Amino acid sequence: MTTITANSARRSTWLIGLATAFSLLGDQVLYSVLPVYYTDLGITPVQVGILLSANRWVRLLTNELAHRSSGVSTQRLLFVLAFALGCVTTFCYVVTSLFVVLLAARLAWGLSWSYIRHFGVQSMMEDVQATRAGWTMGLYNGISRSGSVAGLFGGAVAVDVYGFTVGVVMLGVISLLSIPLGYLGFRNFSVPVRVDDVRAEVRVRIAGFVLGIVGPGLVMGTLGAVLNGYLPDAALLSAATATGALLAVRYLLDSVAAPWLGAITDRFGLKSAASSLFAAGGLFLIGASFEPALIWFVPALLIFFVCGTALQAGIGGAVGRRGSGSFARYVTASDLGAACGPLLGWLLVDYLESAAVGFAVAGVIYLLGALTALGFTEGEKM
Repeated sequence: MTTITANSARRSTWLIGLATAFSLLGDQVLYSVLPVYYTDLGITPVQVGILLSANRWVRLLTNELAHRSSGVSTQRLLFVLAFALGCVTTFCYVVTSLFVVLLAARLAWGLSWSYIRHFGVQSMMEDVQATRAGWTMGLYNGISRSGSVAGLFGGAVAVDVYGFTVGVVMLGVISLLSIPLGYLGFRNFSVPVRVDDVRAEVRVRIAGFVLGIVGPGLVMGTLGAVLNGYLPDAALLSAATATGALLAVRYLLDSVAAPWLGAITDRFGLKSAASSLFAAGGLFLIGASFEPALIWFVPALLIFFVCGTALQAGIGGAVGRRGSGSFARYVTASDLGAACGPLLGWLLVDYLESAAVGFAVAGVIYLLGALTALGFTEGEKM
């Protein structure tokens, strides 16, 4: 790859990453403010749950739609329209309180996010060498994750200070920056025509499902319940505050350390790195499930977060280089896992009356992921 192409790829990664970060502001703020301000919108707690999950479920269909649209000559136009649609969905929350309209907005956001993620990653990974795939994907994840942090925390502060309507409008206006940034960063990408390796495709889907059901699913979905069993009523920190602090560290890892953690797979090869990271993350989760003292629990959880960040970047980069079809199936499997994970975790809490059991199950699933990773190849393709 020439210097010009390398510079172009780096520029594209930064611009698309920033565009994605701005696009996430309106989505992420809802996770902070809807559970608090839902009465202002006149919706019920059950409806809050539906709204916060609908965008994830619809992506099980729209990810494939994004893939099937990849071969058109108007790739850049579709990419820009996805950002525009995402901005429109944010403003829906200040112009109406009708649940059916808000639900339609969340479904529309799921559609736009499928295109933003799919077209963005495919464009960004075009011409990227295998030895830079983990680093590139990690850089993209880090930049785009800053939008999650800003939406979750900065957005919540804006709503608390200026009120729901003004705060959300502010975020919606800022998110409009995603449109020109996306336009400038996009590069047309090729859609390879080939017969996929069936065994490799199965491994891709399993890896995506494992990453989704464990990290954003079981662990993040039940972390608060686990910490609630640790902290007595007289503790300096509440379980909610402690959960927020640990998740903030997880987001910080995604924002700052993701490129270097993703580069682990570039340095040691996908098979060796992914199998080791899955195994380490799984073992530390199982250790955390035995409810050790906090002085051991917190480091074990942080090590799991490190492993997860490295795996998301490394495997995501490798799959992104495989092409549009593989990436669509990978992220769909991951979305399915992320949608099922919290439900599984809370079923375990309900029936076994132990949130920590969910961590043990998550650890075992990660170990299964390590076995899957042993089937990866170290070269150009998985």
